[in-house]
Amino acid sequence: MACRSGRAADALLDFSANINPLGMPATAKAALIAAIDTLGHYPDPACTELRAAIGAHLQIAAERVLVGNGAEQLIWWLPRLLAAQRVLVTAPAYLDYGRAAEVWGRPLVSMPLRPEEGFALDLERLSAQLCAGDLVWIGQPNNPTGCLVDPWALRAIVCRHPQVDWAIDEAFIDFVDAVNGVESAVRWELPNLIVIRSITKFYALAGLRLGYAVLTSERAAAFARLLPEWSVNSLAAVAGTALLNDPALPDFARRTRDLIRNERRRLSAALRGLGLEVIDGMANYLLLRLPVRAPTAADLASGLLGLDGIAVRVCHNYEGLDARYLRIAVRTERDNRRLLDAMTRLL
Repeated sequence: MACRSGRAADALLDFSANINPLGMPATAKAALIAAIDTLGHYPDPACTELRAAIGAHLQIAAERVLVGNGAEQLIWWLPRLLAAQRVLVTAPAYLDYGRAAEVWGRPLVSMPLRPEEGFALDLERLSAQLCAGDLVWIGQPNNPTGCLVDPWALRAIVCRHPQVDWAIDEAFIDFVDAVNGVESAVRWELPNLIVIRSITKFYALAGLRLGYAVLTSERAAAFARLLPEWSVNSLAAVAGTALLNDPALPDFARRTRDLIRNERRRLSAALRGLGLEVIDGMANYLLLRLPVRAPTAADLASGLLGLDGIAVRVCHNYEGLDARYLRIAVRTERDNRRLLDAMTRLL
């Protein structure tokens, strides 16, 4: 994108990646600097301290936690671990659920989410398609729509289908305001449930690659034997441990959610004022649909990048979305104003 725009990479304003606009917590930065000299040694392959910190943070047993080189690594290996007969995904959904299924030769079944229903997931319609041995992926919230599934209805359907494995992707759940009543699935401890979470998005550590899965202790041990020995590097483990043990973490989380909630509301209203359709998601990003009279999403993205150095995510390669959809992150008020000014000029 930097080459296409004729700018340095650090000069771009990136609305295409959904990272905490407050940036990395100071605790993580200090831990990274202090840990530089540890790079002369191999990291702990079991991530003992990090898994203990995650367990304490979530109030679950550390034996149920498996850490990976980003949530992405765990997403890619999960069909292999579970020997899934089929992989079911919603459409649209995060693209790598399907890519991982194809790499492992697993048949892929998609269930379209309907735009006229706000891309809400109909769990009963999904239930009717299930067979024993299936692996079902559900984004909580979904990427790219930002929509949530009612957690109690979701728990009920997971219990109703014990021969089906359920992978709940909670990569962005930390951004969801608690007032929306969402509950994480990590404490359910169901034998057919795997919860995937990311550390790097909420804490702005995307370059370090750090994520984890919560599952039964037996499956966590089996999964660990499947992964490469040193999936998580020393710096990622140190930074993750430090920030999860930081007593100031609740304040950082509160400030983040307040910012996202307020800016998402303002950004949504302003975009609707420009004639765009905005999907009512609860994450730190917004899925937009351009009106027929407007440029395509690709043309608008090209204009934003070339004229203003702003990057957005064109969504035509998501199944179920066409050339008029794009996704933007929710950033600071100043950044959001710059995006809105640029979109107003181009539209």
